[in-house]
Amino acid sequence: MMTMEIHDNLAVFGENECIYQCVLDDFKNAKFIGIITFNISPSTNSQLLKSLQEACLKGTDAVVITNIPKRFPSYYGHQYALAARNMIDSYMRQLNPQNYGMRLSPYFSFHNHAKIVMTDNIVYWGSSNYSDESSRNFECGTISTNKELIGFLKDSLFPEVQSKSVPYFKYNFAMAIANIEALIPACKIAREELHDAAFMPWSDYDTNFEEKWIYRTTESGLTLEFLRGFTEYFSAFDDALNVIDDIVDEYSDLDELPEKVEILRGLYEDYMRSYDSFHESISLLFEDLEEVARYDTSDEACGIIANDYGMEAFDENFDYYAEKAMTEAANKYEEIIIGSEQTVRDALDSLDSMIEYFEQLNINLHQLLEVSPEIDNTSVN
Repeated sequence: MMTMEIHDNLAVFGENECIYQCVLDDFKNAKFIGIITFNISPSTNSQLLKSLQEACLKGTDAVVITNIPKRFPSYYGHQYALAARNMIDSYMRQLNPQNYGMRLSPYFSFHNHAKIVMTDNIVYWGSSNYSDESSRNFECGTISTNKELIGFLKDSLFPEVQSKSVPYFKYNFAMAIANIEALIPACKIAREELHDAAFMPWSDYDTNFEEKWIYRTTESGLTLEFLRGFTEYFSAFDDALNVIDDIVDEYSDLDELPEKVEILRGLYEDYMRSYDSFHESISLLFEDLEEVARYDTSDEACGIIANDYGMEAFDENFDYYAEKAMTEAANKYEEIIIGSEQTVRDALDSLDSMIEYFEQLNINLHQLLEVSPEIDNTSVN
């Protein structure tokens, strides 16, 4: 048994209403949603599942642990097995992670009767299931915003129950797919931003007035602020596939890995090599362009006047030497930025390779998805 003392709770009671509406209202603010329930709504128009779906499609990670009514360890007649099969099929449709942007991790606990609905900000526990039908009953429970309790539930209780439950997918890497599907457009956006910062459209007689992109030798958008934001942007994806590594670790004690786990390990190792190479190219980009990003033409011109023309740049000659210094400073900037062009092109090529790799990896991971065979125990064809 797991116990914990808590304070500052609110008791709630109600009939013909959702008594944990305040938790649902927080879905839009949540980074994590956790639900433990005996059942869910069978209706395809379930408002509760719609709320969960909307949150997941906006990027919130969610875990649902539910029992499946009518599913039993064994069946004493075909009609009971058929009823269980229909209910299992309904639950598999309702909780299909692909309908939730792969941000939903469903688990099935066939001995569960607990009811918890929580985010990383607020939690409800009590008698009410996560089903629209529960709102028709008289239900009661407790609401809490106690951070210690929420952390305990999220980091201790949920993992404990998950470890004793059957995941929707045999190899539960749906979250890895969600991360990859977020990383692909992120790479595309980053590539576009880097390209637009370093290149500009141009047309003249030499191009027959056909617009082409040329490297910016003046007014480059490759500022320090841009480069810092660019590198920080990708730091959020450092652990995009860590869930695959966790899955492989679960089988580390075996002399021989199952075929699909071996494939997963290969994909993860390829990912790590590709991502390390990508990070290296981005780091080189930052290092090589730092001089470009730090360069200030006006400051450089002032330095040239002070160091090279200090004796000549008197009042009547100052404008001449100021213009001369600005020209020299601008020419020096152009030389520096021209020298950085290949580094930028290498980074763009690296991003193209990563996008292509992630798209192929996404296809491979989808092909490896396999529903846990323990869920359907009815043997009904």
